[in-house]
Amino acid sequence: MRKLLALALLCGAVLPMNAQKPTKLNLQLQAFLKRPHAPTEEVDLFIRGEERGVAAAVAARGGRVKLIMNGLVSATVPVAEIEALAASDAVDMFEFTLSKGRTLNDSMRVKTRVVDVQQGRAPLPTGYMGEGTIIGIIDSGMDLGHPDFNDSLGNTRVLHYWDQNFPFDNQLTPQPYGYGQAWDSTAINAGNCPATDQPQWYGHGTTVVGTAAGNGLATGAFEGVAPKADIIMVSSDFGRPNWRASVADAVKYIFDHATALGRPVVVNASLGDYYGSHDGLDAAALFIDSLLNEAPGRALVCAAGNSFTLPPYHLHTEVSADTSFTWFTYQPASISNLGVGGVFFEVWADTASFDQVEYAVGVDRTYANIYSYRGRSPFHRAQDNLGLVVTDTLVSPLGNRMAILETRAELRGAQYHLEVVMAEPDSSDFYFRFMTTGQGSFDVWSSYYLGSSTIIAGGLPTPTQFPDIVKYVLPDNEQKIVDSWACSEHVLTVANYQNETNYIDYNGLPQSVTGIENDIASASSNGPTRDGRLKPDLAAPGDITFSAGPASFIASLLAGTGAFKVAPGGYHLRAGGTSIASPVAAGSIALYFEKCPNATHLDAIRSFELSAFGDVFTGALPNIRWGAGKLNAYDALVRSAEVPITFDPSPVMCFNDSVLVSGPNAMSAYAWNTGASTQSFYASEQSVIALEVIDDHGCHAWSDTLAVLEDAPVPTPTISQVGYTLESSAAIGYQWFYNGAPISGATDQTLDVYDTGDYFVQVSNVNGCTANSDTLFVLSTGLGVPARAGGLVIWPVPASDAVSIRLPMELAGRATLEIADAQGKLVQRHSLQSGSPVVQLSLEGMATGLYQVRISDGVRSWTGSIQAR
Repeated sequence: MRKLLALALLCGAVLPMNAQKPTKLNLQLQAFLKRPHAPTEEVDLFIRGEERGVAAAVAARGGRVKLIMNGLVSATVPVAEIEALAASDAVDMFEFTLSKGRTLNDSMRVKTRVVDVQQGRAPLPTGYMGEGTIIGIIDSGMDLGHPDFNDSLGNTRVLHYWDQNFPFDNQLTPQPYGYGQAWDSTAINAGNCPATDQPQWYGHGTTVVGTAAGNGLATGAFEGVAPKADIIMVSSDFGRPNWRASVADAVKYIFDHATALGRPVVVNASLGDYYGSHDGLDAAALFIDSLLNEAPGRALVCAAGNSFTLPPYHLHTEVSADTSFTWFTYQPASISNLGVGGVFFEVWADTASFDQVEYAVGVDRTYANIYSYRGRSPFHRAQDNLGLVVTDTLVSPLGNRMAILETRAELRGAQYHLEVVMAEPDSSDFYFRFMTTGQGSFDVWSSYYLGSSTIIAGGLPTPTQFPDIVKYVLPDNEQKIVDSWACSEHVLTVANYQNETNYIDYNGLPQSVTGIENDIASASSNGPTRDGRLKPDLAAPGDITFSAGPASFIASLLAGTGAFKVAPGGYHLRAGGTSIASPVAAGSIALYFEKCPNATHLDAIRSFELSAFGDVFTGALPNIRWGAGKLNAYDALVRSAEVPITFDPSPVMCFNDSVLVSGPNAMSAYAWNTGASTQSFYASEQSVIALEVIDDHGCHAWSDTLAVLEDAPVPTPTISQVGYTLESSAAIGYQWFYNGAPISGATDQTLDVYDTGDYFVQVSNVNGCTANSDTLFVLSTGLGVPARAGGLVIWPVPASDAVSIRLPMELAGRATLEIADAQGKLVQRHSLQSGSPVVQLSLEGMATGLYQVRISDGVRSWTGSIQAR
């Protein structure tokens, strides 16, 4: 197919013109640098290369390093110094995007069993409200005056507030970030924090905070998940160039403050961007991963996104030798990330999946349902053009220039990133085809909604109208999840299901919305990630949830026609989307951290995934809409709530004795209600026992309350003697002793004795408690069979049911006793241990006759005989 296309180009006299220019700056960074900038303007950059050399180069150019990890640096650099910085040998590439951030907009507590956690339903020994934890929020800001964010004394629960939108201030701008202004709780309580919820986001941040941590003080209703958690707010500058770097800054800012206070923290990010590689391998995601891995007691929860109902914008192509294509459209400057009208999209692929792929861009004219192919660029391979801006001029068969195409391929780790740009082509009505041939695969996410070109997903011509259309690859509705941190395995990514469909509004009027309660919300984004991992991780209720709202926005709604969006009392707004589902999960992790403050983010994710549940709405789990299922905060906390207590030998203590009481192994701390602080202790009196433990995650768990009971004294047994038979008084268990040592096998109520010595019996009851009889001296009259070959005494003679054997005094250590019949066939074999002078053996199943007995310790042996009848 490719050869045919090449022939068609030659016959049509299409003359693509080509030029190449090496650069470390991607096309978006180049577009940014072409804009007018103030002399002192700075920009955030992710820089890949040898990190120490990069850090030194940044400092030499007047920049500031904010985060650093192996092969990657996050820095703020003067715009005027970027090209000079790029000349450093330590710099391999810049990771930069002009894509903008965006927000991702009390039955909820019941559906997620948060109420059970807050009330301390058994086996939880206490209620959890998030006390001692911190919830960090990265969003549009919040209304600091809302009563739900104050404590009972009227003091703010907000510990720190960084508004990234404020101008630089020598005293208030936090370092090393160098932008925005920040205030602590003292300034907030004094009324010296002017930050508000950014009005263009309609109270988004306030509703998110209220869902996670509102305490309901305004009206007594609409309490959040963790109403006693403290709050750190970062108000995002959504239009900041390379916006994701500011989110990584925000995460570090929150974690650093929590660490200084020695408290666990969970960050909620109900914001994100759909543009990118969708594999969690971008710089922002990697820096956030490294911050999460630095210490326990940290977690990050994010919204999965709300783009499922958008027209298809994900393209996955399996490339073959038969050239295929997909159409992209012109976008006006008003919605383009590049700030100019044209065609713009990005291609992502693993190197192994794109090394054998060749690509070109062609032009098709569409007019009145007539489609005509106008030509294409040459085919290129990514590995042949790494770091090069390849410029191709697309010329029509008549020699007219149709567009100037710029492509740039770069390696980001083990992935190819290909940018495709055509600024202001000759006509905005053209369809621009991305053509591939060879072997491999790739992915594209592109739409007007993302600030890039729309992929044509419908209204295609028939093969009769346009024969090439049989090679067309359609976009799909897969992998519509938010990019970057939402695709990280270290982050809990949350889908949204319908919380309510009916409610009462501010005026007391019933309202209803579309949707099916408890089913997945129609817009909730789906996975998986580009590299095939399951996302989202789980789902929580979002649509429709009432939460705290900014007073100014609520006033504007009530002054107009928006009272149907306001709850009775006038302090809470109707909210929804994964933006609200996410803080439900974040608040739940705050409850988990209250119980387990040293748990890691992976511990938390695992606990909540394993405790998620399914129902008739979720279908088979896990899946790419629901993840592991519906959030269940109660089961997540209960998983480590109960600890076992063991008693040795039993919880019933014998009279005037003690019992060994033990807790589970490998705990970092034990606290018994008796005051003991070790894993085990001996209880010596009747009592009630309970245990609290702390594991190596700081997770508290409790036992049930158990009783140690003291048994009544066991009656002292008596022995009666009839001839050579001793009989004990009745009991549950028996053990006979000869000369102070237990007789092996002598556990019946009676004992036949043929040896002179002291005998007594020890009896036991059902609880294993014992009592000993008085000692009885028995004088033998010599009726036993004399020992043969030195030392065996065997009686009675003859024997019917059992036989007793006195072992030789010289026997020490282990020995073997064997019994053989008259033909020499072995019928019994026993291992003996020195210490017991007499053993009893059962003759059950043995025929009448003479048997040979042999005892050997490996060096010496003794023999005797048994007459069985």
